Amino acid sequence: MLVFDVKITVIEALKPLSARSFTNSGLTIDISEADLIYTETLMQRGKEIYEGKEIVILGGGDGALLYELLKENPKFVWMLEIDELVMRACNKYLKSICGDLHSNYGCKGPGMIPSATENKIGIETAFLLSPRKIIVEDCMLTVNQFIKEGKKVDFIFGDLTDIPISDSACGELWEFMITILQSAFKILKPTGKFMTHGNGATCPESLELYEQELMKLKPPVHFTKTKAFVPSFLEDWIFYQITFKTTDNGDA
Repeated sequence: MLVFDVKITVIEALKPLSARSFTNSGLTIDISEADLIYTETLMQRGKEIYEGKEIVILGGGDGALLYELLKENPKFVWMLEIDELVMRACNKYLKSICGDLHSNYGCKGPGMIPSATENKIGIETAFLLSPRKIIVEDCMLTVNQFIKEGKKVDFIFGDLTDIPISDSACGELWEFMITILQSAFKILKPTGKFMTHGNGATCPESLELYEQELMKLKPPVHFTKTKAFVPSFLEDWIFYQITFKTTDNGDA
């Protein structure tokens, strides 16, 4: 039996001599803030109301979505992320998009920080005590637990893998994505909404395959989609908003 020693090295300083997109400055440019459009389009900021709502994020390891959702005063947010290494790296290198969310995993109850207290302890401290729970494990474990308990939420965000680029909706990645879809709708309220990102607008075949899978779901669903240019992707990206076709189908 061969045993390989694997060492993970984090590169802290990258200085390209030449780069078409980021000029020849010799320094990389922080594009995280420019990519806020990705998060805001995914959550449909300005169109959806999250105040007082219960939300599940499947994935979302960089913390950007959770960070922005907490600004909307939700009732509670569960973030289910399997990769703790990603969260640690973002906590160290991408503070501008996730703040200090990843520095203190765990749960704080809603309503613990009244406005008077917030004024005393500071807004950032109050933000850290906001109603959320980050669970570091396979997201399906919590989803299945919710199904067992009959727990349903107002919004679910699929912030896991992109839609696979392939000729047919088969293979391990497609099976994983379809399983996520089927399970997620079992914990979504009849009036709830599943929000997710798709793939680049330059991949219409894969997007069409995904939409065909959506049309197979039982109970039936209705979907809309939004397109936005994401700077770091250098292309237009497609985002989906999916609901039950009728308000009584969610309990079927």
